[in-house]
Amino acid sequence: MPDVLDRKLKRAFALFQGEDKSAPVDRSYFAGLAHLQAATFPGTPAAKIEDLEASFTTFWDRYLVHRSAADGTLTGEGFMSAITSALDTEPTAFLSDIGKVAQCWYAVADSNDDQVIDKDEYAKLYGSLFPLTADELAAGFARMDRDGNGVISHDEVRAASLEYWTSNDPAARGNWLFGPFE
Repeated sequence: MPDVLDRKLKRAFALFQGEDKSAPVDRSYFAGLAHLQAATFPGTPAAKIEDLEASFTTFWDRYLVHRSAADGTLTGEGFMSAITSALDTEPTAFLSDIGKVAQCWYAVADSNDDQVIDKDEYAKLYGSLFPLTADELAAGFARMDRDGNGVISHDEVRAASLEYWTSNDPAARGNWLFGPFE
């Protein structure tokens, strides 16, 4: 596996684990991310939260469950193996499913329904889920905002998601989907 993609997958899994790196990552944890988002963005319509939860559980069921341990938890190695296997054997379906997760995730974060994510929504979205500093959040937002207009559009989210999960280019803007990538 190319080094760049390997580093991004390790980072994604570490962020899923949280600050203490001991949180069990399993199906209920993935589904629970939707409820964390609901708490972060109070007043979000239930349908958006249900869509996000469904996208997470679908992703788990299609790609991650087969790499989990007997107790249902996933290791970093299992996560990396699942993602690289999906990219090798069913890239179109994988990218469609990861796009659905991103679309649902950002729909929840778009708290004012203006069809874009502003700096505050972005910071709230990632700051609530992952142990990122204000500087890391600002740097990630700047990379995601490809056209420099101060907001992140759905097209920018899709482009970043595609690059994050597939690109081996160390300078790709999408590498910053979850904050700084060095």
